[in-house]
Amino acid sequence: MITRTDAVVLKSMKYRDSSKIVTFYSRRFGKVKGIAKGARQMKNKFGAALEPLSAVSLILYKKDQRELQLISQCDTLKTYKKIHNELDRMAVGLSIIELLNQLTHDEEGNDALYTLLVQSLDELERAQKHFMNFFLAFELRCASVMGFMPSVDACKGCGKELDDLVADDFAIFQAAKGAVFCSRCWQSDSLLKNGALRSGRARASGTISDGGNIRVSIGVLKGLQRLLNAPLESMGTLDLGPVLGNEIDGTLRLYLRQHFEDLKPIKSFDMLKNFKRPTA
Repeated sequence: MITRTDAVVLKSMKYRDSSKIVTFYSRRFGKVKGIAKGARQMKNKFGAALEPLSAVSLILYKKDQRELQLISQCDTLKTYKKIHNELDRMAVGLSIIELLNQLTHDEEGNDALYTLLVQSLDELERAQKHFMNFFLAFELRCASVMGFMPSVDACKGCGKELDDLVADDFAIFQAAKGAVFCSRCWQSDSLLKNGALRSGRARASGTISDGGNIRVSIGVLKGLQRLLNAPLESMGTLDLGPVLGNEIDGTLRLYLRQHFEDLKPIKSFDMLKNFKRPTA
């Protein structure tokens, strides 16, 4: 069956002497892999359309139960010139598609996730600064779209909203449930204390405890609230600062590891070694 869909290129790798195997995230089919024959020849019909971070119109000879589809045509729909030409912006864009590639399975269509991907890249292209915020927002919103939306607006125990909590106090974020408990509820209820307590200040390097309890500042919760609910175009104006940004980043990594057990470190972050993450 010949079929067309819009897509974003997630990954491209060499195959044999002249071809490529390309992974896309598409509007119709979700993640799909295809082979582009002759794509590495000097003169080929694909041009730069098969490079990662390309938004394309894709035509496939698609056959059910086949692992690799045959790519008939792939035309560039949108060129992200700034993302491709600026290292810090590119690192964030590559981190977004690397994370999406890890979290999704082949051919599970999700129109909301595709829309989030394209909107995130569009706004990253337009932003003037604070590029890492777009990755943090994508982490959080991607988990939400996939059924793991956290509730960070109020304490799960007493119902007190974030603005009513003491600014310099701490709270407990239960990663397994995506719920928040204020310090008073945490300290007064021994049932909440089952499982080891982790801190979002340290980046996740191992597995999270069964309890999934992360001690966070109220500032982290407010940051998560903004990243989850504010318009994506406003992410470039959100100045988290390096300390708070790193704590949010660590908390999100612990949260994702709770729900996606095979999550690996994002290799594209290595490109940001010369920048102050995560607010570069």
